[in-house]
Amino acid sequence: DHLLRGPIGNLRAATPPAGVNGEVWKELQTVVQPNWQGSRSVRAEGDVEEVVEDAICSGEWYGSKDMTKASEQNLVSIWKTNDADEKNPERSVLDADAMYDLCMAEENTLTALQGGDFCYKCAATGKCIEPYSLVLMARFHLTGNDISKLSTLAETVTCNDLRTSWTPSVQRKFTIALKICVNWSIRMVSGSKDNTITIQDTSITITNPCPFPIKFLPTVVDELFPSMDPPIVRYSSSYYATKNSEADITGMYEANENNAHDHSDNTPISGVYDTTDENFVTFYSDAIVGRDMALAVGSAGVTIVAMVLHTQSPFLTLMGLFQILLSFPLAYFVYYFIAGLVFFPFLNFIGIFVVFALGADDVFVAVDKWKNARHELPYGTTEQVAALALPDAAYSMLLTSLTTAVAFFGTAICPVGPIVCFAVFCGLLITFDYLMNIFLVFPALCLYDKWLLAGSTNGCVNFEWCCHSKDEGESALGGDTEASSAVNSVGKNGVANDEEFVSNDDVEEQTSIEETARTFASDRATGSTAATRDQDPNEEERQELLEVEHQTLIHRILDGYYNILHKFRWLVLAVVIVATIACTVFAAQLALPEGSDVSLLPDSNEYQMHYDWKQNLLSNELAKEEGSEALILWGVKPADTGDHLNPDSWTTLVLDDAFDPRSKDSQSYLLNFCDRLFATFGKVSEKYECPMVLFDEWLKEQSSSETPTKAYTQSCNGASSAPVPSEVFDPCIISWSKLYNNTSVLQTDDSVKIMEVRTKSNVFYDAPQNELRAEWTTYEDWLDDERKNSAPSGVDQMYHSDLSYWWADTNQQMMKTAYGAAGIALVCAAVVIFISARSLVLTLFAAIAIIYVLVAATSCLVALGWSLGFLESILFAILIGISCDFVIHVGHAYTMYSGNVNRHHRSHFALTHMGPSILAAAFTTFMAAVVMIFTEITFFRKFAVILFMTILHSTIGCFVVFLVLCDCFGPAEPTKGYDALKAKICGRGQKE
Repeated sequence: DHLLRGPIGNLRAATPPAGVNGEVWKELQTVVQPNWQGSRSVRAEGDVEEVVEDAICSGEWYGSKDMTKASEQNLVSIWKTNDADEKNPERSVLDADAMYDLCMAEENTLTALQGGDFCYKCAATGKCIEPYSLVLMARFHLTGNDISKLSTLAETVTCNDLRTSWTPSVQRKFTIALKICVNWSIRMVSGSKDNTITIQDTSITITNPCPFPIKFLPTVVDELFPSMDPPIVRYSSSYYATKNSEADITGMYEANENNAHDHSDNTPISGVYDTTDENFVTFYSDAIVGRDMALAVGSAGVTIVAMVLHTQSPFLTLMGLFQILLSFPLAYFVYYFIAGLVFFPFLNFIGIFVVFALGADDVFVAVDKWKNARHELPYGTTEQVAALALPDAAYSMLLTSLTTAVAFFGTAICPVGPIVCFAVFCGLLITFDYLMNIFLVFPALCLYDKWLLAGSTNGCVNFEWCCHSKDEGESALGGDTEASSAVNSVGKNGVANDEEFVSNDDVEEQTSIEETARTFASDRATGSTAATRDQDPNEEERQELLEVEHQTLIHRILDGYYNILHKFRWLVLAVVIVATIACTVFAAQLALPEGSDVSLLPDSNEYQMHYDWKQNLLSNELAKEEGSEALILWGVKPADTGDHLNPDSWTTLVLDDAFDPRSKDSQSYLLNFCDRLFATFGKVSEKYECPMVLFDEWLKEQSSSETPTKAYTQSCNGASSAPVPSEVFDPCIISWSKLYNNTSVLQTDDSVKIMEVRTKSNVFYDAPQNELRAEWTTYEDWLDDERKNSAPSGVDQMYHSDLSYWWADTNQQMMKTAYGAAGIALVCAAVVIFISARSLVLTLFAAIAIIYVLVAATSCLVALGWSLGFLESILFAILIGISCDFVIHVGHAYTMYSGNVNRHHRSHFALTHMGPSILAAAFTTFMAAVVMIFTEITFFRKFAVILFMTILHSTIGCFVVFLVLCDCFGPAEPTKGYDALKAKICGRGQKE
């Protein structure tokens, strides 16, 4: 499709198409062509004056392709009765009050269009013509269906006249006439398209029975109108003859945003506006990206508040904010200058929410690791605390950042450009956020600690001191009065050198205390006796250290939570098993979507409603039944030589040098090809004929004509029909194509290079995936048989294409990406968990917890009525990486004690050691998700919902599922097998 709508489209646009000069061909074969969507043709003013206005003002515009096709970009309003969604609707647009409201709405909208000079005005009246709608047909019905009254129709039958004249009898007669027209339209589409009916052995030719003097299109009724009894119209439309310049389209959009177009008041109908090319939804989507990004500021504000409350240090919060903000320019530098990605889709903006939420998580981990280390080393220097805390923090954050970044980078296997750009950019954000945490927050923690040791009471450094009593403040710093006094002494004397504060003997004593404190904690968890404790001279000191470590409110809450979980662990385990099984069963009900269309805006948005309501019109349903247009091409290869990651860069024209239609066998094949093609798939329209058939008919006509054209006499050497002699074929068919401006045959250097046949595709782009795939396969199988068994050499490399397949292939690639990225994320998560826990048992527990997170989150989405579209699949793949972060932290903490330590103590320590960081991270991510839910772009909102559900169930999976498994079955020596294997390998390596 890039080829068809790029280079070939440009060839068709040339004049004359079959005679494009060699320079144009050379450019198309060497220069990548731009996106065809960015180059809509716009009528010249002269053309408007001479052609368009005449067709519009004479009434020929009504019901024509110029009225409905997308490129004309006419304004369209879709109308809906207020009870259309009910099971048994009673209101109808044909009711008198609804017709009056519709008439007034059209009149007011026409006034706005005329005021902005957005519509075509007829010379006879100086006004814009009425829109194509039920009101127009009703006025014709009331005036005897006289087309000559078109210019004065609105003045002859005003809206008040329409309401007065619209009696039940008139409405009933009009409904009958409308139903006749509708049934005829259905016959023309789904039945025999000729106007002949056969009764017994007699054939009768009938004419169009529709009484209206303008061409009827079923755009004014909904799909249920023909079958409802009594017939009512729930949905209808009004087509306005508007101008299509960029300025006019923009002006109409701004007028609609300012409520200049009448939408009625939902009593009894309401209306929504857009153009036939859906320009308004594009304008609105571009505009709300900026508005949605403004919500990211709110997300940042929530993150800042959470960091201030958790760190209790404006200085550390500022460094954390710098960490997050600097990740953006650094990521973009690599994205643009190193990776060479020039396209920046709006999806990339979701990285703002992601990095603010996950960046705060890293800050919390670093700060908590530091504070825990300071509690363990109350007499230690800043360097000693840094040596204990920072490697552990860097390692923990590396593991979680790795799983999240890999989940994003894994999505980059998708061949769809915007998804690749989104995945790479977000992966870079996560990577640079981690690096900035090390380069900014880690040094900031060292400065923060030194300032506190120096006795600083600056509120910008730390305001925790103002919230505690003197004794609590001293305990928080050092653990006893002597240490606190020493710290104060240092602060008073202005001593900044930590070596003067701590002696070597103090360091040795502190190292001993650190080890014995952990031993005591193990004794307490395993229930050691008092006699055993009495034998330990360091019992009292270790008890003080543990009390210091668990003095905060959050630690006391987690202590209490663990006691409850431990007491009822077997009951909780049973509940976890039942809940996981139930969620798995419910999650299995997640189905694929019925259609392939993707909504960018929520259902409540006017422009999304315009699209949704339009799907209910009978014209839209008949168009789907009629199918779309497919192309069979010879002479070109289905190549894409442009930048696959830039939607604005398409492809060069890649010719098939093997294409040679000159031989008589090739001509005969091409001449008879369409009969077989149309017999299988049908014609795109009754009037369409293949180029070779038209060429053959022209030869027959010219050969028998007494006055043949100059093109025939000079180029065809008297040929009477196809096939013609091979040396005559090129000049003869080229002359014919120039004569009739036929763009199905394209040539250069006096040789036919491209030939095209149009055919019918029996699916629409938004059809279910299985139907699209089935149609594609049917065409491929048929063409493959033609290539192998019928087509002679030179014309046996044809292929088919259709815009519907473009969408289908995009969706399928998305689904494949989702599965592939999910697999990559799961493998990475498993490897990271094993590396961090160094235990197969803990890896199994973590896998169970992650499975719970996924099935529980999925079951919630099923309850919300979601289906597994490609968008949801991509999000799931990304969030697999996020879902394992909390479990990794707790699993790593579980293994921090070496040797044989009771599973209950390990579980308790893991909870209290990492619980505060995890809860703070969960809170900030929750709030980021809540902020995102208020965005309008569907991708953002769906990401927010999935993020919310994932973090919710990740918290439950960590604090309940993983923890109860550890408390019930956790190994006392989790790394024993890993350490033994490592020792054997390392020992063997040393011996060698």
